[in-house]
Amino acid sequence: MPPPLTIRSRAHDYTVEFHPDLGAALAAVVGGERAVWLVDRRLAALQAPALAAVVPESRLLMVEASEAAKSFEALTPVFLGLLERGLKRDGQLVVVGGGVLQDIGCFVASVLFRGLRWTLVPTTLLAQADSCIGSKSSINIGPYKNQLGTFYPPHRVLLTSTVLATLPPDEIRSGMGEIIKLQLLAGEAGYRELMADLDQFHGELPILEKWVGRSLAVKQPYIETDEFDRGVRNLLNYGHTFGHAYESATHYGIPHGIGVTLGMLTATFLSVRLGLVPATHYTELKAQLAPWHHPFGATLRKAELAQVFEAIRHDKKNTGTSVNCILTRGPGRMERRPVDFERELVPAVTEFIAHELAP
Repeated sequence: MPPPLTIRSRAHDYTVEFHPDLGAALAAVVGGERAVWLVDRRLAALQAPALAAVVPESRLLMVEASEAAKSFEALTPVFLGLLERGLKRDGQLVVVGGGVLQDIGCFVASVLFRGLRWTLVPTTLLAQADSCIGSKSSINIGPYKNQLGTFYPPHRVLLTSTVLATLPPDEIRSGMGEIIKLQLLAGEAGYRELMADLDQFHGELPILEKWVGRSLAVKQPYIETDEFDRGVRNLLNYGHTFGHAYESATHYGIPHGIGVTLGMLTATFLSVRLGLVPATHYTELKAQLAPWHHPFGATLRKAELAQVFEAIRHDKKNTGTSVNCILTRGPGRMERRPVDFERELVPAVTEFIAHELAP
């Protein structure tokens, strides 16, 4: 197992710890007698014995892990359910699930009692390798994705790779999108090593555990240096401006991490058009990433372009008539750059979807 990490935060430092199985991770919760557990409903069915051994039914609140569930409008029943189960200011919230549960749990913990101790047990590859550190919550409101949120880190993150064995293949590919992004940010050597591992990958948990640890190590300095996302941390959004738009325009028919993979390709295609990176880099990346997004290109081609561009316009990172994109000059050389929406971005995205994703 990878060694534990200590993440530094202005709110409070927190640890990331690796455990051999879910039962061990749940049992490691300190002060569980005052905890209320917020758990992904599907995971609760898959891991019923491990949960039943630790979690009293009277202190368990299950939530459907869906985009609708992490909306502002859906949070009132969550707050009420936690209070009805006896959660107090001196207790803690234990969140067990993937990114949706993490967003809900982080937001709730940051505002309930003006700040509540919470522990995160992430159970998807995407949450383990990326979103479990960084302090962010992102909540939808109406048709607008991720427009509400807070920065409030968990006090502990408890990881186990065994829960990843229950994930469907597309969930693994979704998590791998963020792992690929982080290794491209780190530089060529890590990315090449990852691609070599993935060439021989058949779902082995030690491989996933290795790249979870390696990915968190890449992300750690970004979030410690720029916790509130005002500078260098923006580079972690490589692929996200386009990926979020693709998710939204397909009504979440494209999983988040696969949207990021398509978004990285879009950002690289745009980087070629703007003269930042040789076309050979894009061509190689396109071939290497194809297994990690196919056949969701077909899903994207069916989307209304107007909805794609409307979602990009509403991206919270934009200012004025330009879109702030993370573009690339090659592995380890990403940069934030304003791109003219009408003159540069619209033609590039239109061409990418029409021609670069053709069967």
